[in-house]
Amino acid sequence: MIAKTSIGRSFGSALEYGAGLKEGKEKKPSQLLGASNLGARDPQGMAAEMMAVADSSRCQSPVWHTSLNWAKGEEVQKEQLLRAASEYCRQIGADPTRHQVAIYQHHDRPHTHIHIYINRVPLDGGPALDTSHNYARNVKVCQAITEQLGMRRLPGQRQSLNDHNPQKQSTREYVQETLKTALVSPQVTTVEQLGEQLRLKGVESQFKHDSRGVLVGCSFRYDQMAVKGTEVGHKAKQIGQQLSLNQQAQHQSQTAWDALFQGYAAATEKDRWDELAKGYQQTKQEEVKQNIAKQQKTPETEEKQQKKPKQRLGL
Repeated sequence: MIAKTSIGRSFGSALEYGAGLKEGKEKKPSQLLGASNLGARDPQGMAAEMMAVADSSRCQSPVWHTSLNWAKGEEVQKEQLLRAASEYCRQIGADPTRHQVAIYQHHDRPHTHIHIYINRVPLDGGPALDTSHNYARNVKVCQAITEQLGMRRLPGQRQSLNDHNPQKQSTREYVQETLKTALVSPQVTTVEQLGEQLRLKGVESQFKHDSRGVLVGCSFRYDQMAVKGTEVGHKAKQIGQQLSLNQQAQHQSQTAWDALFQGYAAATEKDRWDELAKGYQQTKQEEVKQNIAKQQKTPETEEKQQKKPKQRLGL
């Protein structure tokens, strides 16, 4: 169960909406489930009674309007709806014994939901119902009522019924997976590169930077459905951090490649020098062998050379 609250000035227009009589729109199927400290049961009569009490105070916006919403497919009985509404009023600070309350159920959506209209000005003339931090208070109260009445708990990070729209859920899952895949690529180091990778997958993206160039916001659109980065598990800060990590990884990879190439080049040059040195040594050894061979002449060879008769020139 989740709650959405708005504060207003006119009981008349608020209760007409509750009764499905909003001017200029088709009548909505609705049902008055109950009322507290009100004699009338028509929207105009209840609005007049509430306004009479509110006029006795200086409160300028006496209308508290809250819709309580249950997940699609969750069956909630009328008795449970009334108990949830009563507990909501009590825990939010508007005890039904002290405040005027009207409760309507609408049947125009696939999920169960009711509208609670509270006169912020109590019957005993005390201070008006406090409106500060009503979002956080709604979350806390809904969690308490859900546990108390044994109702289905909705995910804490989702506070809008649009989150349970099947199309939006599908969009969220697709954008989340596409974004995750793009971010793990070390080649993606800027939001421009990230946006291009997403565009190739059909996802539009918008990134917002502050005056210092720091990424502070992001949103995405796919199949005509928009989602925020927080809805797909990627805050702007997290995306910025991942892009920085990708930059570091790419720099380290380039540094490693440069070192490897330089090492290979050095090794190649060394091999060349080694080959030259090896050839020089082999040549030197051959020369040494030849010199030794010349010097090591046998005695028989020398004796033959000495006994060989000298040829005389004929005249």
